[in-house]
Amino acid sequence: MARNKLVVPEARQAFEKFKMETAQEFGVDDPRALASNHTGYVVRKLVEMGERQLIDSYKNK
Repeated sequence: MARNKLVVPEARQAFEKFKMETAQEFGVDDPRALASNHTGYVVRKLVEMGERQLIDSYKNK
């Protein structure tokens, strides 16, 4: 299975931490299980986080 490349390769460590935190929220020991079982939730959460960052950056201008 090929790994997807991150747009910002330096973000790999932060993304791995995010996966571990999300796995803990679901009570999953292996974050790889999230890819098949909870992908929609993970994507929604990432979009929500991005939206918050955009709103915060807009407000701080």
